[in-house]
Amino acid sequence: MGDESDRRGFLKFATCAVGGGLGLVIAAPALRLVTAPASATTVTTPKDPIDVGAHERLPIGPGWQKVSVIAPVVNDAWTTAHDVVLGAAWLRRQNAQQVQAVSAVCPHLGCAVGYDESAKSFLCPCHNSRWNADGQLAGEGPAKRALDPLPIEIKDGRLQLSWIAYKLDSATREPA
Repeated sequence: MGDESDRRGFLKFATCAVGGGLGLVIAAPALRLVTAPASATTVTTPKDPIDVGAHERLPIGPGWQKVSVIAPVVNDAWTTAHDVVLGAAWLRRQNAQQVQAVSAVCPHLGCAVGYDESAKSFLCPCHNSRWNADGQLAGEGPAKRALDPLPIEIKDGRLQLSWIAYKLDSATREPA
């Protein structure tokens, strides 16, 4: 009787061990497939400046012009997309060789910011945040910081803008 129960115990143990091992062999790749995108950067946007047009298109003066920021190529984990709209920027040309750019993305929750020419200020229509003509917070609305500046330069007569997405609803400016 002792031999029989030892054999049955061993068979139970061996069956559980083999079943558990097979379960791990199947579950490990499935678990990795599910969790891999969470720990990896799956979407990449251009790190190089993006051409947003000829610098002559901006008249010299205090007025702002809105331009779409279009990435030539954006890669994600599965595909490559061409001519992807990343967002928009407000540009103004202060003199022949100096251009200023601010993001048209509200730093509160990411709504599109417009420019009110009559009031000479920026306005977010979602929650009524307002910025002065230089993009500094005017104290109205829930936004906690000024409009985000974007690096821009003139190269060979073309405006080259570096797109940066910042974390929203924060008083400090940190890339997202």
